[in-house]
Amino acid sequence: MKRRNPRFGYRKIAEQIAHTFGIAIDKDVVRRILAQHYRPESDGDGISWLTAIGHAKDSLWSIDLFRCESILLQSFWVMVVMDVFTRQFIGFGIERGAIDGIAVCRMFKYPLPKYVSTDNDPLFRFHRWLANLRILGIEEIKTVPFAPQSHPFVERLIGTLRREYLDQLLE
Repeated sequence: MKRRNPRFGYRKIAEQIAHTFGIAIDKDVVRRILAQHYRPESDGDGISWLTAIGHAKDSLWSIDLFRCESILLQSFWVMVVMDVFTRQFIGFGIERGAIDGIAVCRMFKYPLPKYVSTDNDPLFRFHRWLANLRILGIEEIKTVPFAPQSHPFVERLIGTLRREYLDQLLE
């Protein structure tokens, strides 16, 4: 059933079995069976579009922002910059409190790439940020809205930073 309908998830398959054969099967059983026995066939899609652009363009950086809290409950914004082609961490910028277009521009203080990839965060739509990119001659490439997998390397880096450094308990 999964091979004929690759978009069916384990819940839908459990519903279809229950509806067709009248057998009540738990969705977790279907999930475990699929995890053990189902290997999707290669669809030949290859690499993601962002990686392809990173290979085609000679300097493409992924930029993302996230917010974190300090032990004194102060809010900080962190900008993470990563090279898509080499997957090398370029650097980060930190700003305290609420940020605006000027603060976003201040956090971006690195040697200039030719292209940057940003998500559709409203923080990257500030007039000052867009004007700064235009003046510096940097072309901005937007990712697919509401799809973190279109910005995978920088999102994974942010997750690692949160887990390893920020989400720690004080004893």
